[in-house]
Amino acid sequence: MDAARPRAEAVAVAGERILLVGAEKDVRPHAGPRTEVIDCGGRAVLPGFIDGHCHLLAYAAGLLSVDCSPAVVSSIADIQAAIRGRAQETPASRWVRAVGYSEVDLAEGRHPTRWDLDAAAPGHPVRLIHRSGHACVLNSLALRLCGIDITTEEPPGGYLGRDISSGEPSGLLLEMNEVVERAVPPLSYEELAQGVRLASQRFLEAGVTSLVDATHSNGPPEWELLGRLRREGYLAPRVTAMVGIDHLEDARRGRKEGENAGGVSLGPAKIVVKELGDEIYPAEAELAALVADAHGQGWQVAVHAVEERAVAAVVAAYEAALAERPRGDHRHRIEHCGICPPELVRRIAAAGVLVVTQPSFLYYNGERYLRRVASEKQTNLYPLRSLGRAGVRLAAGSDCPVAPPDVIAGLYGAVARRSADGRPLPGAEAVSIEEALAMYITGAAFSTFAEGERGSIAPGWLADLVVLSDDPAACPPAELLGLRPELTIVGGRVDWSRSRDGK
Repeated sequence: MDAARPRAEAVAVAGERILLVGAEKDVRPHAGPRTEVIDCGGRAVLPGFIDGHCHLLAYAAGLLSVDCSPAVVSSIADIQAAIRGRAQETPASRWVRAVGYSEVDLAEGRHPTRWDLDAAAPGHPVRLIHRSGHACVLNSLALRLCGIDITTEEPPGGYLGRDISSGEPSGLLLEMNEVVERAVPPLSYEELAQGVRLASQRFLEAGVTSLVDATHSNGPPEWELLGRLRREGYLAPRVTAMVGIDHLEDARRGRKEGENAGGVSLGPAKIVVKELGDEIYPAEAELAALVADAHGQGWQVAVHAVEERAVAAVVAAYEAALAERPRGDHRHRIEHCGICPPELVRRIAAAGVLVVTQPSFLYYNGERYLRRVASEKQTNLYPLRSLGRAGVRLAAGSDCPVAPPDVIAGLYGAVARRSADGRPLPGAEAVSIEEALAMYITGAAFSTFAEGERGSIAPGWLADLVVLSDDPAACPPAELLGLRPELTIVGGRVDWSRSRDGK
């Protein structure tokens, strides 16, 4: 991933940095008596992967929750059984947390209801989070603790499902996480640390050495927590934490005072556009004002937008902010950019905006897209090739816990553009393996202004490396899923090895 030297035989590391790259005969003499020499047996060594968009703490909490993902459950009865089992080992009145359900993958083809969850755990408040993270189902006790009843009105951008005949809340909430979070007690530090240790292991197994936490509510408590978790050894990958749009002043003060040490740096200002039917929240004018304010303060801005109307609103907001206050190398970002027709591709390129995409969605969600996305929009679904050819700089992330932090699945999704069941997605939007790798390496580093020390194997750069079972550039697209990370090195230290840690 270094244009000046695209391939080499050996790399020497001293401390956290790369010392030398070149032919083995030139590098080996630098080994001393205490040097650890790793023979990779002809396998490929790449810069460590960077997950450009994920939600670490939510992922960690999910790993401690009841797994209701399609890989584990196939019906509402399965969900009830799983929740019932957890409730039986949970003290009365304590929350039961469950995650990962997908209504389209359930035999009933619908969302569970409060009454379904009541039957499984009537004495416990239950929260069942949708695989997207943007919806959840509460049982009756949980609804009561959240203060939700038949008289409750939806907040702007939120949706409260109701029983058609009675008008009572059905338990389904869309884009109302803030309401629920106020009632659900946080995990203890010890519990969260256990979950983060598990999450860290999953990232390392995927070859990820750096990640960007894109949570829109990140503020001082989250930055301090992430730093503590990394300092105390629960979290191996490096972390960049986005800044919630309501915490810009906190972030400015923290940077000035040198806070947030311990391997956690602050990234772009984060804004979420909620999408409900034909409406978006905040609406276009308010969104433009938020973007203009953050841009005017000198921030890099990252906005969550999936559907076409939301993407168009974000592009317009960036265009207006840049016209009012031109700024070079702003590196403003669109997170996801799921539906993007050619005209929006051209405008994104003209504005110099980055797109941080999730190619693993094509693999994990491809079958769902084919069923749920209108056929005329499917060719504009994650148009990676069109964006790249237009000159848009691309980065990639998993968006976990929405999808696992599996980079190999992302590479396959980008290159093969096929779902997990092997079905092709419409559109000539597949990219080369080199372009796909760049999204997870050089593009992801560029997206957080980290390209000066991450994303290449070159002298002076951070010694963040991943060893793969084979050379991805030599793998036909159909064989990419057979690639496996074998060794993950963060800052010159072997933090994970398949031969040592298994799996």
